[in-house]
Amino acid sequence: MDNLEEKLQNLEVETKKPDTSSDKKDHRMYNQMQDLINKYVELSKQDPESEPSWQCLSKSGETKIYRKEEEKDGVLLDYLVATTTVQGVTAAEMAEVFHNGKLKLEWDHTIEADKKLETLDDYCSVYHQILKRVWPTAQRDIVYASHKQKLEKPGEHPSWIVCNVSCDHPSVPEGTSGYTRATIEVVLFCQTVCDKTDPTRKDVSCRIVYSASVNPGGWAPSAAVRAVSQREYPKFLKKISAFAVDHVKKNEIAF
Repeated sequence: MDNLEEKLQNLEVETKKPDTSSDKKDHRMYNQMQDLINKYVELSKQDPESEPSWQCLSKSGETKIYRKEEEKDGVLLDYLVATTTVQGVTAAEMAEVFHNGKLKLEWDHTIEADKKLETLDDYCSVYHQILKRVWPTAQRDIVYASHKQKLEKPGEHPSWIVCNVSCDHPSVPEGTSGYTRATIEVVLFCQTVCDKTDPTRKDVSCRIVYSASVNPGGWAPSAAVRAVSQREYPKFLKKISAFAVDHVKKNEIAF
């Protein structure tokens, strides 16, 4: 991944939340989110070009798609990971575009509706999302918690990570919504690249590590799900990158 692995391998981040008085670190999703963040921070430090457990599936410009298999506690873990670099955007700005529910409706046109069910803290909420039907399959919905967190290292611009993870919620029990319930585990890890003390938009870029595990619900062969994911990853990154660049181009740079 060019110099991305070298940069990320040296990233020793402290996974702590922004200091806000209303953060409730004992909410029911907090520990699960921290475990997921730690897993993907460690994953992002690995070098796919030199480790045999990684396989490069495709390359297109700055975007590369990798597959990784590893066994942990007797369980085979299988990851599909994409990496890319976006010019003119910081990690904080990219994470906000991905995390913000209102902005998501502007760039993700697979969504029919997205309703907030519960606020767990200032950076974590539970949503009920209805996806547009793709004929001839059944229409899907998702209930998930979306969590955004700053990852800090002294002397560097902070990285940001967003985790979207399926969960249950009493207001929309599975089987009562009239849709086929899909489940997700999606992570977007963002790192700002900037070596100027007074940067302009031309001086900043965002390196991204993205992974999405999706179970569409119902019956779907795992090979088919993986094939769709491999095809959709580059489309997703191209779409969110173009939106983010346009969305922030006239704004003051935010780290």
